[in-house]
Amino acid sequence: MISVVIPVYQKARHIERALNSALGSLVDACADFEIIVVDDGSTDGSGDIARSWVKDNHRAIRAQVISQDNRGVSAARNAGWRSAKGDLILFLDADDEWTVSHVGEILELAELYPQASLMTTAWSVIRRDGCQVFHQFGIGADLKGLLPCFFRAMSTGPMPVSSSNAAVPMWALRQTGGFPDGVTHGEDTVAWGKLALLGPVAYSPQIGAVWHQDADNRSDLGKPIAANYMLFLESALKLNSLTDDMKKSIWINRDIEAARMAGLMPLYFHDSPGRIDAMTAEQKAMLVEIRDRFADQLVTSIEAETYASPAMNC
Repeated sequence: MISVVIPVYQKARHIERALNSALGSLVDACADFEIIVVDDGSTDGSGDIARSWVKDNHRAIRAQVISQDNRGVSAARNAGWRSAKGDLILFLDADDEWTVSHVGEILELAELYPQASLMTTAWSVIRRDGCQVFHQFGIGADLKGLLPCFFRAMSTGPMPVSSSNAAVPMWALRQTGGFPDGVTHGEDTVAWGKLALLGPVAYSPQIGAVWHQDADNRSDLGKPIAANYMLFLESALKLNSLTDDMKKSIWINRDIEAARMAGLMPLYFHDSPGRIDAMTAEQKAMLVEIRDRFADQLVTSIEAETYASPAMNC
């Protein structure tokens, strides 16, 4: 069985769309499933809308709404997967939606690559003007299969995995602990990085999720770039289990994150590593200054760990 986890906070205008899209994709894939909505202390009626949806569909599907005080999206996702009965956990944000083919693609990846600690499809964005935008993802994220190197893909294009297109085996979540509690921005990116240290990442270039930029209360708009993922990468470089190629990819990913925080590289490009190499001595000193400035913000929940069988997919 697969479990779908949907955290919701102040998404009354969107939660029903997310639920309907999830159900449509699950039914199309003929999946055995459950849906778990975690209401993270919403005050706008989001939880009531989800409970009404569950009540209307309870004869046909397994679904539940878990309510908790507002503790943040990491705690909500963790509460969801820890309550799940499935062997594979699919995540969806309450203001996004799945395409009808998403679940089928994920199940095919899970069958083809049972060793993968993380599975994902591609995603697109619907802008505020209603235009749908498609992306050129990072190096290696153009073919279906195992990403040659997750960290290289992360640093050379839009991130190939998000909290609306990710699927994670229960065994992998139990080993990494899921999402870092208390981290309010970039928490999902840290979680994906930890999973990529645990095992290979399986990817499909077929669009499986759609982000809506006009959504209410989006956590990824209007906020400065968080240092959490950069700090995670910095800590990962201290692990003794990394191959030389993997360490180089993480090192480049870390410096590109620092360059973004310094305002030197607003977006990811396929030639981002080359842009780092071409920086002046003054610009490279800025990257060191950025890393030093945020070093004391590293907390245990975002620190990289060594696993018994680390991924060596770079």
